[in-house]
Amino acid sequence: MSTLLKTEHLKKYYGKKKIVKAVDDVSLEIHAGSSMALIGESGSGKTTFGKLIAGLEKPTDGKFWFQGQEMQDLSEKQFRPYRKNLQMVFQSSSGVFDPGYTIGENILEILKLHEKLQEGEYEERVKEALIQTGLDPDIRNRYVGQISGGQCQRANIARALVLRPELVICDEPVSALDVSIQAQVVNMFEELQEKLGVAYLFIAHDLLVVHHISDRIAVMYLGKMMEIADADELNANPIHPYTLSLLSAVPIPDPETARKSHRIVLEGDVPSPLKMPTGCPFRTRCKYATEKCGQEMPQLTDRGNGHMVACWNK
Repeated sequence: MSTLLKTEHLKKYYGKKKIVKAVDDVSLEIHAGSSMALIGESGSGKTTFGKLIAGLEKPTDGKFWFQGQEMQDLSEKQFRPYRKNLQMVFQSSSGVFDPGYTIGENILEILKLHEKLQEGEYEERVKEALIQTGLDPDIRNRYVGQISGGQCQRANIARALVLRPELVICDEPVSALDVSIQAQVVNMFEELQEKLGVAYLFIAHDLLVVHHISDRIAVMYLGKMMEIADADELNANPIHPYTLSLLSAVPIPDPETARKSHRIVLEGDVPSPLKMPTGCPFRTRCKYATEKCGQEMPQLTDRGNGHMVACWNK
C-alpha cells in the first residue's frame, strides 16, 4: 500500500509563559485505503492531531505529508486544493449544518466550493452521497432540526463523502449516538471503505468501537504516542501499561470471561498539562515506573512486526 499521510515529529504547543504540549513529537503513517484509530483519554491530544493534519491548526514544529506533498508550511490558500481529498467528520454533527438551509443545500454548498460541475451533476452527487450513507435522498429537502441524531450524523458523513476524498478524519463520530445506532454507523463506515477505497483516521476513546474497523491502532497519552500496532495484535498482545489499562476497561459480553478478567484501575490523577512530569508523562500513574522514567521519555521501539512501544520497563 502507498503512504497517503505521514507525520514526522509533529508538535503543537499552546501558550507562551505556560506551555501546553497538546501534541508532542508524534510520527505515524496512514496508507491509502486503510484505517488508523487514534485512542486515548480526553485531553490526550487526539483531536488536536486531527485538526493539524486537516489544516485547521498550524503545527508548532515537525512535518507532515499528504499525497506526497509537504503540508505544514502551506498557507490557507495553498492548502485549499487538498481539502477535497482530506475531509473531517466532527463529533457534533448538528453544529456542522447551517439551520437556515436544508440538508441538501448545506451539502451542495461544500460541493460547489470545491468542484465545477454541470448544474444537474451537482444534484446527482448530493443524492449519491445521501444514498451511500443509508439516507433517503428526500432528506435533502429537510432541515437539521427535523431529523434524528443518527440521520444528522449520516448526513454529516455524506457532506464529507460528496467530495470523494481519499482520507476522512473522524473525530469521535459515534460517541454522541445511542449504542444501537453506533453499530450501524460503524458498519456503514466499513461498507463505504470497501466500495470507495477511502482511508480513515478514527479518533476515539472507546477501543470497542474502533477495534474491528481499524487496521492499526495508535495510543496517545498527554500528547505523546505510547503504542502503535496492528489492531488484532494490540488487542491480543498489548504491551504499554497505559494500553493495558484501556483494554481492561472494555466491557466483555461473555459473563464468565468477564468474571475472570482483571480490571486495571490507574492510581493518581492525570497530570495538569501546565505542569507535566519530566520524562514519561504516564510515570505518575504507572506501577512499573523507575527513576529512569522520570529522567527521559522512551522512544517508540519495534517489538516485532511493526508493534511499536514507548516504555523502558515493558
